[in-house]
Amino acid sequence: MKIYSDDPLIKYKDTSIPPDRTKHQIDAVLAEYEVEDILWHWVKTLVESGEPGEIYVMFKISETIKGIQLKVPVRVDCPIIWSRAKPKGRPPRPEQVDWKTSMRAMYHFIYTHLNAAYAMQSSKIVAFLGYIQTGEKEQLKDRILPELKQYSALESPEQFSNDHVIEGEVVRESR
Repeated sequence: MKIYSDDPLIKYKDTSIPPDRTKHQIDAVLAEYEVEDILWHWVKTLVESGEPGEIYVMFKISETIKGIQLKVPVRVDCPIIWSRAKPKGRPPRPEQVDWKTSMRAMYHFIYTHLNAAYAMQSSKIVAFLGYIQTGEKEQLKDRILPELKQYSALESPEQFSNDHVIEGEVVRESR
């Protein structure tokens, strides 16, 4: 399914920030949160031609969790967000990748994951759990997703036991 920049759920579509500047901002965010070994795969010739090139960033997150020092590789791919063709425009424009919007989406994805992990005093590794590299082109989510069907959602609220419900009252603060 193609995602287009005129989709109402796509933010950042009005950005004027060029993709290479967004790349530098992503580097700055990764450095701010002490992420190591940053490596970009940036296929610029395809990006310039408007073909759906491939941009991703790989980095390593080092953390100590329950006394165990971990250093895991993470890969975040840039989403491909398209601009619609404008055949009647002057000059006419073919359908092409909107790299400005795509890179802004990538920036906000990385920033919000790192910032939420910090603000919630959680693990950066857990924040990027699905994006941990397990092979050359395989991520942890590729292994986990097929296993999720055994944890299918409960069919109805009646399946919950009342043993775990905590009764309480709503308390409103006066101002």
